[in-house]
Amino acid sequence: MALSFRQANILIIDDFQGMRTMLREFVKSMGVTAVDTASTGKDANQQLSTNKYDIVICDYNLGPGANGQQVLEEAKLKGHIGVSTVWVMVTAEKTQEMVMGAAEVKPDDYLLKPINQMLLENRLEKLITRKQCLAPIEAAVKALNYAEAIAQCDVQLKAKTINPQEILRVKSELLLATGNYSAAAALFESILNMREVAWALTGMGKICFHDKKYQEAKDIFQRVLRDNAVYMEASDWLAKTCSMLDQSAEAEKVLQEAVRISPNSPTRQKMLGDAAFRNGALDVAQAAFEKTIKMGEFSPHKAPSAYTSLAKVFADKQQPIEALKTLALSKREFKYNTEAAIQTAAAEGAVYHQMGQADKAEAAMAEAEQLIAKASGKVSAEVAIDVARSFFKLGQKDKACGLLQEVVKNNHENAEISKNIEALFEDHGLAAEGQALIAESRDAVVAINNQGVTLAKGGDLLGGANLLRSAAHKLPHSEVILINLCGLLIGMLSKEGKSHQIAGEARELLERVRHLNAANKNYHVYTAALNRIMGGR
Repeated sequence: MALSFRQANILIIDDFQGMRTMLREFVKSMGVTAVDTASTGKDANQQLSTNKYDIVICDYNLGPGANGQQVLEEAKLKGHIGVSTVWVMVTAEKTQEMVMGAAEVKPDDYLLKPINQMLLENRLEKLITRKQCLAPIEAAVKALNYAEAIAQCDVQLKAKTINPQEILRVKSELLLATGNYSAAAALFESILNMREVAWALTGMGKICFHDKKYQEAKDIFQRVLRDNAVYMEASDWLAKTCSMLDQSAEAEKVLQEAVRISPNSPTRQKMLGDAAFRNGALDVAQAAFEKTIKMGEFSPHKAPSAYTSLAKVFADKQQPIEALKTLALSKREFKYNTEAAIQTAAAEGAVYHQMGQADKAEAAMAEAEQLIAKASGKVSAEVAIDVARSFFKLGQKDKACGLLQEVVKNNHENAEISKNIEALFEDHGLAAEGQALIAESRDAVVAINNQGVTLAKGGDLLGGANLLRSAAHKLPHSEVILINLCGLLIGMLSKEGKSHQIAGEARELLERVRHLNAANKNYHVYTAALNRIMGGR
């Protein structure tokens, strides 16, 4: 064992002083000396962000603020803990809502109060023994060396580790995260040939979804849920797949059942709200968005889109004053968030237009435009589509189309974004025009990209790179342009020798690609190639 239980760094999170003291005394009696405590979710997140813990013992209910589920969720999302960290959730509750909600963020174990020292010691010793073999994998992931992380998985599997299923699952997640779908599919098939496992079958569904084989994906997710109705990940993916198949009513039905089983996920409530709104089920949408806002208050998934979506529902229900109140709340909650300000201003523009207040509507849209200009291309597709939707409502079709052209060009391979844009045009009776805009915008990017690649293949690496540099400046979110430019720069380094300036440019491009899509396969290939050429970072 790489780390003995007594050497572990432990964090205890509980809002009751008495419980913190008792748990601290328990682990100290076991011989552990490095023990920290936290009394709130905020305090816990701060400590997790600055310290490396091997074991976290966290109460589910932490009083006002984030609960244990949200603390774990944030720790995972922000990379404060890795696959080798032991996380034990402690609770006195046994309700389905709590159990399902906590289970979705995958703690390593649950302990029901009251707890005694013997039980705690037995559980922790077993868990840390099982989890410590994951430490080399975690170290490779933190170093962004995913090839090494996958290799370490294979090392553990060959050594006949005590937790092969856990290693296989980690390996599959790494393969999916790096875009190596063929290897992931082979891994899932090898597992499923032995026995049907929900996570492996769901993984096969994800690969079908990625390959745009939506009916196959749907069949797989339905198969998972027939045997395991509470496997929430499959429910979420089934709903996404139904949406891509234009089966919005079925997507809503799937999500209704999912939130009945596990209602404490703000992201799932938001998905339900979006599906219901598309279907015109405004009461269902309103309830779902209101729950999203309430549940998201201390969640890492708290987002302005829940507020603007609720405002749209109120507007469609002919309640513009309620819509404006919701948008005012969004302004207070996301005071320093530029994207939130853009979304809110665009939504206000639509509401004021509905109220017949043309001056206020124009002023709100002008504010949205100014904020977009200041953001210098750093506006997400979701926000840009929201602004375009408001332009359409104000009769400013040209501005809407201009925005949507840029969205397609920056995301020309993203089927879900194209689907949302198609739906927006359809809503305004412009289906054919929308399809033409999407096709033309895609073709423009493909032409530029192909021209740059052709120059490079003809030996003019610099000419190709300069062409793609110009395109990348105009299309800062185009994953294809960014990664191909990076490939040309690495080609220049291979041909002409080391250049810290070019290498720095390539690293910046790689970071932008990672931010856009960490599963881009070439991202990992080019990162390894750049490190090899430049002799490491």
